[in-house]
Amino acid sequence: MRARFGGLAVLALAALLAGGCAAPAGLDGDLTDDWGALPEARVPAPRSGACYDVPDGAPKGTVQWPAPVDCAAAHTVETIHVGTFEGGDPSSVPMQGSPERRGAYTDCTGRAKEFLGDDWRTGRLDLVLVLPIQPHWQAGARWYRCDLLEYRDVDEYEVVRRSGTLRDGLAGARPVGLGCVAVTETPQKRIDKLAPVDCGTPHNGEFAAVVDLPEGAYPTDPAAAGDQRLRSCAAPVATFAGIPNDAELADRIGWVASPFSEIDWQLGNRGVRCYAYSGDPLVGSVKGAGPEKLPPD
Repeated sequence: MRARFGGLAVLALAALLAGGCAAPAGLDGDLTDDWGALPEARVPAPRSGACYDVPDGAPKGTVQWPAPVDCAAAHTVETIHVGTFEGGDPSSVPMQGSPERRGAYTDCTGRAKEFLGDDWRTGRLDLVLVLPIQPHWQAGARWYRCDLLEYRDVDEYEVVRRSGTLRDGLAGARPVGLGCVAVTETPQKRIDKLAPVDCGTPHNGEFAAVVDLPEGAYPTDPAAAGDQRLRSCAAPVATFAGIPNDAELADRIGWVASPFSEIDWQLGNRGVRCYAYSGDPLVGSVKGAGPEKLPPD
């Protein structure tokens, strides 16, 4: 039966082929000219509002991540916006320091401020600009992604595996905002750590403000750069503490300047985090303390 069925099938096929000269109405017998073109292969763009539980040790900005999870579930990264590059070199991902890359980062910065309620740099946070890898760019991907991460500290950069969105994290009670810190020094009198602590417990430092340095090349002379950063923090710390920015400022309160990296600088982030710093233990905030509570030594 199997052999007979096969024979009948061959005969039927032969009959169809033999009758090809009389194609049914609407068909011309040419199988190559009536098919629509296949859609162009494209790399799918990421989804805004997605969260990812990225394993420990994965590099920031990686594109080979696990599938997105609900932001109410445990995760380490939250994508707050996905934008699109316009123009630029169609053959290459925008280079570090390029106008296109800086423009995307500027967009991410504005989106983050709107999302969080304040400048992301005033929180235990990082804003990461993610671009397609080169093969995906050449395949037509033109997206850029704005990702936020929460850190447990501000010097070791231990990423928090959190549940819930970061939206409004710097509004109201500012749950992820920078506040009081325990400052420790090295034997060489250099700042070693800035560990976040409750302002109601003894501490010797407190976040005051972020100041942006002027445009220009990234400062490479360590001594000159350090002096510039410290000078830039004097006025913000004085304003924060409610004391005059005069010759007695350093006798009333000290301060610490914590810059961002050269990579951040090339993206357009020339910020320096400024902390009020006291040689004596503090309890409570020094915000608006004024000259009476902070007399010169």
